[in-house]
Amino acid sequence: MLTMRFLLIFHSELADQWRCFDTAHLPAFRSGRVEDLPSALRAAPAQVMRWMLGRYEISGDLIPVPERPNHEAGRDGVISVYALDPKQAVIGLENEYLGAWLEMFLHENRPLGYITAQKERVLPTADVMTPLEERAARPLHSDDAACRQTVDRITEHQHSLDELRNLEGPNHLRERA
Repeated sequence: MLTMRFLLIFHSELADQWRCFDTAHLPAFRSGRVEDLPSALRAAPAQVMRWMLGRYEISGDLIPVPERPNHEAGRDGVISVYALDPKQAVIGLENEYLGAWLEMFLHENRPLGYITAQKERVLPTADVMTPLEERAARPLHSDDAACRQTVDRITEHQHSLDELRNLEGPNHLRERA
């Protein structure tokens, strides 16, 4: 049984909107401890990507709230963590509009801490790119089965045309054209 739930709030620059996520939707988060949230988020990358509308690298630590917060919740790559009553209904996913409710929630509650999230850079590895670069540099490989099959079909077609010319004579093809 879930003893504690949290509401995670993040501002998506892509959508220019606040995005919230109820930790009750995280299958890897059952401890109820706020310290376990970063690892639970990293364990559910598909859910986190849909929620944050992009790939982000989640830090491993929860940053405590300073006495006087100097930035808004969720701005500048920060996920704000708020406590939720475990008895409260689970907050929906995906396209549900929660704007007015979320504004009231932010005014009435103080975050427990923050988790930093940096935009993940997806860099292709050399192992993946090398075959693609080779294929682009030399698109026709004689050792490639598909290439051989295409060349065989072109050759067969050419032989068929040559045979047709030989059987019907050179003037016959000119008359058909």
